[in-house]
Order: sequence, then C-alpha cells, then structure tokens
Amino acid sequence: MQFMNYNELLADFQKIHNQSEIEQRAFKDRLVRRQLQEAITKSNYYRELIDHNNIDIGVIQSCADLHLLPIISSEIFSESMSKVSMAFDDIVRYCHTSGSTGTTKRVPYTRKDIDNAVTSQARSYLFAGVEPFDKCLCAMTYGPWPSGMICHAASEIFGLTIPADSFLGLDHQLQSLQKDKLNYMVCLPSLLPRLEQHCLEKDISPESLNVRNIFMVGELFSEDFRSYYEKLFNSKLINMYANTEFGLVATECRHHNLHVWEDYFHAEVIDPDTGEPCEFGVTGELVITALQREALPLIRYNTHDLVEMHSGPCECGHPGTYLGPIQGRSDNMFTVNGANVYPIMLENTITGTTGLSSFYHCIIEKVDGYDHLTFKIEAREAVDKQGKIGLAQLFYSNLSGSDVTLRMIFLGLKSALRLNIEILQPGEISQKPGKVKKIIDRR
Repeated sequence: MQFMNYNELLADFQKIHNQSEIEQRAFKDRLVRRQLQEAITKSNYYRELIDHNNIDIGVIQSCADLHLLPIISSEIFSESMSKVSMAFDDIVRYCHTSGSTGTTKRVPYTRKDIDNAVTSQARSYLFAGVEPFDKCLCAMTYGPWPSGMICHAASEIFGLTIPADSFLGLDHQLQSLQKDKLNYMVCLPSLLPRLEQHCLEKDISPESLNVRNIFMVGELFSEDFRSYYEKLFNSKLINMYANTEFGLVATECRHHNLHVWEDYFHAEVIDPDTGEPCEFGVTGELVITALQREALPLIRYNTHDLVEMHSGPCECGHPGTYLGPIQGRSDNMFTVNGANVYPIMLENTITGTTGLSSFYHCIIEKVDGYDHLTFKIEAREAVDKQGKIGLAQLFYSNLSGSDVTLRMIFLGLKSALRLNIEILQPGEISQKPGKVKKIIDRR
C-alpha cells in the first residue's frame, strides 16, 4: 500500500489544524450526508435498520441531526458481512478485537480504510512533535490486531521503525532501544513497569535510553502512573484513544485533552440510561460516527467508553470540541453491595500508593450469598513479609480514604471480613506479555 510521505502528511495536518470551527463544521456536515447516503445505498443491514425505525434520511443534513438516527453497537458484527458491508468486494483485511469484553469482533477494512487509519495515527505523532528521521520502537502486538501494523506503517512515514512485538520479549525491546538510539516508542502502558523491572535487573538507568516520547494506547492509566514514568524515563507520555472498530480516533495535546480527528470521526457523549446527549463536562458513553469509512456503516456506534466532552477551543489551539481522559467502560463496571465501581477508580488508588505497581487482579466472588473481594497486587520492588503487611495496610488506608463510593464499599467489606489484600512479588503477574485482565468477576 502507498501511504503519504512526510511532506504530504504535514500539509494534511496543517490544513486540519488551521481550519476554523465554521469550516470544520461545514466539511463534516458534507461528509455526514455522503456517508449516510452510501450506507443506505450499499448496506442492506443499514437500510433495513432505517426502514424499521421509520426514519426519513432527508432530514439528516448535518452532524447536529445525527441524534435522530438509531444507535448501533456490537451486534453489527454478528451479522453476515455481505449484508452489513458497504464495499464487501473491496475488503482486503479483517482485524480482530482482543475480546476484553467477552466477545471477539472481526472488523473489515478496505485499502482506503487502512490508509485513513495510518494517516490518523501519523497525525498523532506529528501533533506531539515527532520529526523527520525520528526513529521508533513499535512495541505493539502484530498479527490479527490492527495496532501493530497501523502504528508501524505510520511511524515509517517519519523514519526507521523497529518492530518489537510484545511477545518477542523485553531483551529484544531493550537492546533495540539501546543499539538503535530510538527517539520514541509506541506501547501498552503496562509495558513500562515491565521495562522498568528489566532495566533494574540489568543495572540500566531507564533515563539513559533517551526516549523522548512514549505513545500509549490500549489500556487505562492514572495521572500518578504518568508522573512516575515521565520522571523515571525522562520522557513525555502521550495518551492515544483507539479501538479496532475505528483505528486511532483521538490523541492527547500537551494539556492532556484528547482531540478527535474531526474529518474522520464525529463524537457524541450520551447518557447511558436515557440515550440523550450529555451536557459539556458530564460523563457519559462515547458514541462515534465514522465519516469516511468504506467497509462498514459505523454511524452512531456506541463504544461504551465513559468520557466527558468539553467545548473548544482547547488552550493548545486545536479547533473543535475535545474529550477528557477515558474513565473506563460502562460494560466493564461491576457492582459490589449495590454500588457501582469502575476499574479506573481502583487504578488511581493502586498507582497512587507508594510501593505498588500497576499490575493487579481484583477478584470478585459470591460466598454464602455475599460479595467477597480479593486484591492481588504486585509490589514495585521485592518485599519481605513485614513489607507486604505494610503495603497492604497502606493500600487499604488509601482505598477507604479516597472516593466516597469506595470508602463506603470497602469499610463495609473490611468490617464483615469479606476483603482480602495480597501483596505479590514483582513479576508474579507482569511476567506474561500483553494485556492483563485486572477485573475477574467469578460470581
């Protein structure tokens, strides 16, 4: 496939970055009308959906009218692809989700869809200051998932890119960083604690690797996590929001706001209970419309990711609205004693506890009709028995003294002897590559 070169990418980025909000809105409205017409004409699935809901698509003239259309979700991937797709004969690749929510989805891409995904990814590097001839360690997983291939192709627009699939091991990744003098890397956040431990074992200072930017995608992380690893590696950590269904949707500016690439996507935030639009600054579910997708009519697709939307412009000067940090998924939420708990609430407390790493399991079980919770958390460094007791006590103190919801839940569990905190040695969870399943609900 032939992707943009650097000069073409720079011109493309400047055009988008310098658009006024009026120009941006008019351009997006034209894309919405075209995308909807393509979906109605070429996708039997979407045409039946519109007919079933008795919708006159003639009234959909702008992004502001999208709320009149039905929301779609993962059920679209259970349909026959020949029925759903708008360009079935032009599909050149299927990518798979990791199945972190229980069901693996197979997502089709045409050549143009891949081109757009690579451009969106490359813009994110440019937005963060990556320059021509900068060299990258791509530590994402290659194979049936899109992240490795797309991140790699985008990085090659700038210069040398070393494939360092997480399954190749830490030795390979560390040697590449040292020998090839790489400027930036792309990885899951969970790679950084593993790399830290490996550097410690090899008596290597992480700061000596001279990695200027670390782009992170695919997992949630807290601000305490960011602060710790920015200092440890003397690097800038940059969050990117992406998923298999769309590719890279948004990237973070220096103010830690997520900016959606508005010529490819339109974002809405809705109330999970009513489906109505949320006010700016109110947390809801992120709904995305792909404005230039060929393979699938992803129009008002509910990601179930929880986020706030804010009115622009951002202080960084990029036009349009922007998103706050992703707070978790509504379908990853779990209930304990009738109260809702989101993983990011636990993540913030764990990474904010001195001496604990970000690797943990939270195991929820039903015993004699009651909820029991067991935390298994890796220590950042090797600890003896007394050290484990001290870390467990410190974690519980932080847990019961933080968010009011957590305080009510865990004070009750502790008093009823239904809470267990087990501190593990470094490597007991993190030695396995790839994503860690942190919430294990066995009820």
